[in-house]
Amino acid sequence: MNFFRPITVTTLWLCLLLSSSSWAHTELQDSSPQVLRGNWFYHWGDLPKDQESGQWQYHQAKWTKTEFPENLKGRQGKNILWVKIDLPSGNWRDPYLFISAVDLTMEVFHKRQEIYHFGKIDAQGNSRFEGWPWHVFHLPNDYDQHPLYFRIFSDYPSIGLSGEASIGNRFNLLDEIYGSGIAGLSFILVVLLVGIISTIMGTIKKDRAVAISTGMLSFNLAIMMFSENELSQVVLFEPLFWRYVAAFSYFLIPAFLSIIVLAWLKEKPPLIARIVLGVTLTFVLAVAALSAFTEFNFVNAYPYFDVLFIILVLALLSGCKKLFYQQGLTGSLMTFGILTLFVSLLLDMLSAHGFISWIGHAGQWGLILFTLASLMIYFVRDWQQQIALNSLTQQLESKVLIRTAELQASQNKLEKLAQEDYLTTLLNRRAFTERAVNEVATAIRHQRPISLLLFDLDHFKPLNDTYGHVFGDQVLAEFGRLVTRHLRTTDSGFRYGGEEFVVLMPFTPDGSVAAERIRAGLENKVFISESGEEVRLTVSGGIANYRIGDSEETLVKRADKALYQSKENGRNQITML
Repeated sequence: MNFFRPITVTTLWLCLLLSSSSWAHTELQDSSPQVLRGNWFYHWGDLPKDQESGQWQYHQAKWTKTEFPENLKGRQGKNILWVKIDLPSGNWRDPYLFISAVDLTMEVFHKRQEIYHFGKIDAQGNSRFEGWPWHVFHLPNDYDQHPLYFRIFSDYPSIGLSGEASIGNRFNLLDEIYGSGIAGLSFILVVLLVGIISTIMGTIKKDRAVAISTGMLSFNLAIMMFSENELSQVVLFEPLFWRYVAAFSYFLIPAFLSIIVLAWLKEKPPLIARIVLGVTLTFVLAVAALSAFTEFNFVNAYPYFDVLFIILVLALLSGCKKLFYQQGLTGSLMTFGILTLFVSLLLDMLSAHGFISWIGHAGQWGLILFTLASLMIYFVRDWQQQIALNSLTQQLESKVLIRTAELQASQNKLEKLAQEDYLTTLLNRRAFTERAVNEVATAIRHQRPISLLLFDLDHFKPLNDTYGHVFGDQVLAEFGRLVTRHLRTTDSGFRYGGEEFVVLMPFTPDGSVAAERIRAGLENKVFISESGEEVRLTVSGGIANYRIGDSEETLVKRADKALYQSKENGRNQITML
């Protein structure tokens, strides 16, 4: 028996290097591999066997010609198919036969001798699924002298050879196989790389649910693609293992899609996504259990799942259409990604069932477009987040400016309230102390004149006792307004305490004119009490003009002394010291 032996990765690269060597160029032009088409014959059911010799009776079969023994008609429930071909002659120094795949197991005979087999067909004509590897086996030197016969078993819907069959030198055949495998590997690496980038970006953006689900699907797709890649059996020649990996990776695609949709739409998780997830997982577990504990072969689940896949994905798209629309651009990308994945797998599915011609790399392109769409969603979301963040920043900055202005206004108001007498709206004694110190210091520094006026309402306490404090407050407020009316913009009026008032007049060598106007203004003012009685009031004042060597304290003391003299001299007068 001639079993295919594993080839190391080192051998693979060696073969690729040799393909460009001078030895490869010495091959004759007609030694390139030749695709075998148009010269095939088939027969349904097992051939009779000679009882004595145990040899198959090829000539007793009714052979029907076909272009290629794939998806042949007239099966009628038979699990054995015989195929024969007369191989062409060629200038091949090391002739081998390549077959893409076979459904499901086969024995190959030349001159009644078995020269290759994959799987084992027992005496009752039964076999079991062993996977779908590609096959390369050596041909006898006289391969073109006698027909080559294939005995093929399948309890799968398809039976026969799949893909293509070629004859050529072993080196050239392997060169084409590995070249195709490396081309497919580039698709796998792109899917895996984009999945890794999406996962990293999602993790950085703290969108871990989407990141993990996207990464899991990308890894699942990459594993599925590699298990069907030609190089997988070079790494490990376990066709059944790789078929299990490919099948269940394929079966899990709707589940991963629903998980991603649930992560994408976590604010409003759609019910249909949960249903798709539940149905998919139920199907996968059922197939796994049946394959493990019954005679059911998981490969027979493919046709059922193909139908289920179409229903589940279309249901997912239909059920989430409105939610995707509400997501705007990211929703469009979600729809595009799922649609491209669905269409690509649908094309592969239709070609596998013989409904359409095979389209090269359709599935791989679909998987890449899906992963790229998933990656674009992160970029779009990041772009939208940046726009939202900039807008929020501007709003916050605007609010901060407004709030700062409000706080500044409040602070100014508080400061004003802290320095303002609530009754007369003049500045209070605290403000006078600060202002007087500064103004006197400025006058001293720049040798400028300054005058300080001190007023005290005459007989204010008896007035309060006679007419009440409300009336007294009205008098104080009116006197405050009187003082304000006679002030220049550079002057400042203060309520010094009780019925005492101060006026600070910078750039004024003599404040007697202003003081007299204030005194006369109050003297001519008539107040009306609550009882309707006319009340008149006078004020006494003292003036202190700045002298060299004065301080704020000495200035106030001299004004106070002048005020005292006005009181002593009969009130309602202004004295200057």
